[in-house]
Amino acid sequence: MITEILKTYSNFINQGGPVVFILFLISIYLFILISAKCKFLFIDVDSIRSEYRKNLTNLNKDQYYSLNLSILKCDFKNLITKDFYIIQTLIALCPVLGLLGTVTGMIEVFDVVSFFGTGNARALASGITKATLPTMTGMAISIVGLLTFTILNSKSQTLISEL
Repeated sequence: MITEILKTYSNFINQGGPVVFILFLISIYLFILISAKCKFLFIDVDSIRSEYRKNLTNLNKDQYYSLNLSILKCDFKNLITKDFYIIQTLIALCPVLGLLGTVTGMIEVFDVVSFFGTGNARALASGITKATLPTMTGMAISIVGLLTFTILNSKSQTLISEL
């Protein structure tokens, strides 16, 4: 069972070329970040929120109260939105890398056409596969990442607005 799955992924990466392998590595990193952020925002945030409320009650009502309050809110917001820029960058990077794979695959197609002409359909199909698989992979990773990021961003904005 596992060997069949690994064989399928290996075949997919071989057909798509090195860009698909890079996209595969980026997707692993992206979804590790997203999973960690989901765990933080949906499970671990209660302890952070209670610590924030405890620090809020410990603030002295002195001349620096408003400054300390804004610092406390800013720290909470930074903790909640940590790693969002990395996630957004990786989501935006995937389609661009997919297009890079398209360009490299099309270069291979043009090499085949210049060497064999249009008579070798099998070689043309291989190049076209290398041109389309990276684009599809980059878009798929980006779509799933964007949907999950939207959920995470919505949850973080809800938590920040509750301050």
